Amino acid sequence: MSDPQTTIPILELPEVTARIPLLEKIGGDILKLIQRRDEILGQTSSPGRGAGEKSTTLVQLKEELRNLSAKLEDYREEVKELGGILATPDAATMEFLGEIEGCLAWFSWQPGENSIQHWRPVDGDPGERIPLLVREDDLDTDELIYPLD
Repeated sequence: MSDPQTTIPILELPEVTARIPLLEKIGGDILKLIQRRDEILGQTSSPGRGAGEKSTTLVQLKEELRNLSAKLEDYREEVKELGGILATPDAATMEFLGEIEGCLAWFSWQPGENSIQHWRPVDGDPGERIPLLVREDDLDTDELIYPLD
């Protein structure tokens, strides 16, 4: 598998923000797909079904899982065409390569967010999310040696 950074463009924050309406649609579809996948996996692991019912149902569920897997790959390609990667499918986290203070970073977005509010270092774990803006309430000042004035 190739390094995603070799084929991913470096985008400005406004360029990524402009993609949010499309990302919202894709992200919602991914979350529905993941939910259905989890339902199927739950059904296939539950004991106590009859042998005839199990074989027919199991074949159908396996086929549906294959279809869901193929559809997830289609969503990965859609996100790639928009200039990003699908970092964590279970949360539909999508990331776009950009720059923060002159350093390469991944802008991170999830369904329900109306702007890009998180990022991660290029060498961080996919799906790691660090707030772009740190609010004063987020600071743990109890551990500071010298209190802030």
